[in-house]
Amino acid sequence: MSKVGVVIPAWNEEHDIRPVLLTVGPVEWLERIVVIDDGSTDNTLNVARDCAKNYSRMVVEHLPDNQGKAAAMLAGMRALPPEIDTVIFIDADLIGLTADHLLRLYAPIRDRKCDMSVAIFKDGYWRTDLSQRFAPNLNGQRCLSREVAERAIGPLAESGYGVEIGLTLYARRNKWCLQYVSWEGMTHDMKENKLGWYEGFKIRAMMYRQILSTWSREWWQARREQWTALRDLGT
Repeated sequence: MSKVGVVIPAWNEEHDIRPVLLTVGPVEWLERIVVIDDGSTDNTLNVARDCAKNYSRMVVEHLPDNQGKAAAMLAGMRALPPEIDTVIFIDADLIGLTADHLLRLYAPIRDRKCDMSVAIFKDGYWRTDLSQRFAPNLNGQRCLSREVAERAIGPLAESGYGVEIGLTLYARRNKWCLQYVSWEGMTHDMKENKLGWYEGFKIRAMMYRQILSTWSREWWQARREQWTALRDLGT
């Protein structure tokens, strides 16, 4: 039987993280819940610690400086106990999260139907639904083996918000079986709502820069591997 841990990276999510943690905390089949405060400058750390008082399986780790989402995910995995063999990643700003959503994400991995499951938001908010339709591989809600997650995310530690697309490209390059799981009624708090249009736009622009940079780097890595394989076949 798999032992499942959840990693929740958080950066300046004081207004959204409490409902997420109060949903995840009571889920009994989760062995450990690790919240990584990624150098937040607001009250995220204190809110997370306050929630963790209610759940013995929830721990909060603090990174003194903001290192980016990929590094926070990696730190979260390394904070899991050794016996945890399956990891679920979720964002700290989800709206509408339920225990059933988590179970649906885990079930394909539990039943060995795929190598990685990815949540797709549906009927939550039109902007989120639209982005999920055209770019489902940017979703941060995923479940996979802890061992392969560490192997895949380790080289992506400096990719920031590009970690999701980097993880997907790694999966495709290694011929993983992916399964997309519908999460009805789910959305997340938009950056523009949390920070205002100007600051939200700046953060979103940074996110897309990191995503494009990671996509470009991983694409070229895949091409180099293909060329090397073809060259070796010809020798």
